[in-house]
Amino acid sequence: MKKIIIIAGSIAALFCSCAKSLNIDPDGTMTREQLQAIIKTKPATVLEPMVTSLVSQVNGYVPANSVDTKNFLVCNLLLSLKGNDMVLAHANGGWMVSDYQMLNYREENQSRTSIYWLMYYKWIFYANQILDLIPPDFDPSQTTDVNKLIMKYKASALTMRAMCYTYLMWLYQDDYMHGGDNKPGVPLYTTVGGEKDRAPAKDVWNLVIADATEAISLFKSSGLSNTASKLDFDASVASVVLARAAITIGDWPKAIDAANYVIQQYPTLINETQYTTAGMSNIVLPETIFGYDYTSSSGKGTSSFPGWMNIKGEGGYGGSQGSWVAIDQRLYDQISATDYRKKNFVGTDYVEYKYASSQLPEKHYKYYSYKFAAPAIDANTPNYNQDDIYMRTSEMILTKAEAEARGGQDNNAQTTLYQLAHERDAAYTKSTKTGDALLKEIQLQRRIELWGEGGFEFFDNKRWNIGVDRNGSANHTNQLTVAAGKLFTLQIPLSVELNYNPKITVQNPL
Repeated sequence: MKKIIIIAGSIAALFCSCAKSLNIDPDGTMTREQLQAIIKTKPATVLEPMVTSLVSQVNGYVPANSVDTKNFLVCNLLLSLKGNDMVLAHANGGWMVSDYQMLNYREENQSRTSIYWLMYYKWIFYANQILDLIPPDFDPSQTTDVNKLIMKYKASALTMRAMCYTYLMWLYQDDYMHGGDNKPGVPLYTTVGGEKDRAPAKDVWNLVIADATEAISLFKSSGLSNTASKLDFDASVASVVLARAAITIGDWPKAIDAANYVIQQYPTLINETQYTTAGMSNIVLPETIFGYDYTSSSGKGTSSFPGWMNIKGEGGYGGSQGSWVAIDQRLYDQISATDYRKKNFVGTDYVEYKYASSQLPEKHYKYYSYKFAAPAIDANTPNYNQDDIYMRTSEMILTKAEAEARGGQDNNAQTTLYQLAHERDAAYTKSTKTGDALLKEIQLQRRIELWGEGGFEFFDNKRWNIGVDRNGSANHTNQLTVAAGKLFTLQIPLSVELNYNPKITVQNPL
């Protein structure tokens, strides 16, 4: 983990600088024990800037960013392109073409394999740095004001660590319920420092569940279980992490409970006007659990996620620069005519749109996506500068419905699915399907609802053991077939891990 340690050193330097500015340690000579002594009485002095920095990483630049790997959401967009439901309908040069064609995306010597590894282990380091400073005699049963703050900071670090290990396991090992449970996971770091071998997959998932569960408990005990801000970690964010992990390992009751908690906190769904005009890029939307609020100092410009996905964005790669995506015709055809989500895609042969830079009408053809076509924040801010939404209620409704169906609770699953599907389609009637037919209906609703968001199709396909088969699509520009299984599992990267960590002896197979 030498490269991670190098990154860690720069993080430590940033903290030292912050500490000096707060007069914590002007000379930079304080020991961990001395810092812990301060935390026992004034935890915010030490931990607040660290937690703020930790959470901000989700919108931060990845360690090896380019215009097509700028940050978390853009990296997940690369995964969305490796599926059935998203089409790279019109490319601008070579950007993202190999991702769509599923070329050079998983081998140990390819850059795509290292991006996610570096990103998530960097964030794990941040989290462990905070956890290492929690005083060893901290007692969460004592609900003093000081302890409540420590609970909040510890819970935030645990949430981040659990989230990162979830993504690492989704990417670097086979699905848990399709053979991945008895295979090597990823190196498991619960403190700062040292190289480690890959831990068993079950051990990694056990830590994820334990971290998320403890985080939820600490957030609730702190009295800050659900913050007013959608920019912070809280019990709802930790519950999303728990629900995602639980459904991955087949713990249906835990997935149901975690998802239900979030639904209770965020019960109001996005309505038709919001869904079809806000571009899924405004954190004030009622479903938003966790997101990023655009500022000029932290925006990612033309290569932000909205820059790639807002087809109306002047200057954006996915706007006037011409990298346009579409929904697969086969999925589009399965959306009911009375379902307002269908309005987010071009339904005629084409529509014409004029970009300010050219004032010439461009043709956006049938199936092109307008889902993320958010209006400009103001007259002086280009369309590619928007908020990001990382977690929202609909995902949890669909997670709950799937877990109920898989757990044999068909009636409950039908009711839960109706909560979302009827909102999106007033003509939708409560399903009477059971068993596998009901599960397939839930999967279809999930594919429609979460299209283009968060790399969900890639992760869901692994969980459902579904491969890529674009044959028979009227608009896929690459007729690819990839069987489910190992080709959706990345190899451990060579340049940033295997070359520096001799303890790893087992590589994922080609």
